[in-house]
Parts: sequence; C-alpha cells; structure tokens
Amino acid sequence: MAGSVTCICGYRGPAVTAEGRDVCPICRTPAGAAAAAHTYRIPCPRGHVLQASERMLDQQVVCPQCNEVFTLRVADSIEHRKERKRLEREQEERDAKRWLARAIWAAAFIAASLIGMVVFSLLARPPQPDADSTAPHPAAQSE
Repeated sequence: MAGSVTCICGYRGPAVTAEGRDVCPICRTPAGAAAAAHTYRIPCPRGHVLQASERMLDQQVVCPQCNEVFTLRVADSIEHRKERKRLEREQEERDAKRWLARAIWAAAFIAASLIGMVVFSLLARPPQPDADSTAPHPAAQSE
C-alpha cells in the first residue's frame, strides 16, 4: 500500500506506487529522495544562496551577507525552479511531437487528395478517337 510523501516539488500527501516503490504522483520523485531533501537552496533578492530547512519555509529571514529581508518560499528555491523547467521542457517536447504528427497527417491527406484528383481527372476524360481511325486510308486516296 502506498504511504505518504513530502516532495521537493511541494506536494504533500499520499504517494503512488510505481516500479515497486512509493513516488510523488506529480513529479515521480521517489519517496526516499523527497524525504532526504528537507533542505532547500533559496537565493535572496540579491542572489546570495541560503540553505533553508523545511521548517523555515514561509518565514521572513535576513540574508547574512547583504542584510536583505525576504520570505523563504519553496517556489523560489533552486530545486523548484529546476523541476519546473524540466516539466516545462517535457511539456514542450510532447506538444512538438503532437504538432509533428498533425503536420504529417495533413501532408498525407493533401498528397492523397492530389493523387485522387489526378486519377479522377484521367478517368473522367471522354475517350479520344485514334488519329489513325479518323484519317482516310492512304490506299483509298490513291484511287
């Protein structure tokens, strides 16, 4: 039975069993890896990176290097940004594959339509008389 998971992507709740182990249902991170990742690297507004534990999230802190006051949020963490970029990249790849498939189907439809028009125009022509059957025979002309 699937247990509970607290994931680096921010999800907290029941886990999903995949490949014999519990994983996050959103980002598929194994439950053990998510549990070990209780520390986040969160940059201050001026770019200094702070290590923040999960219990410090949503608190206002002061950067020890520049004395800037800011709130620690998972959404601002480097890990969350990397995960979000990875998910966006995967979505873009799926969209690109869908559009490629649609373009291939459209090209095949257009090619089949052109071939159909050519075949139909050849079959719809009235038969043309042979040039030999309409011309008078050379022997008939000499008499």
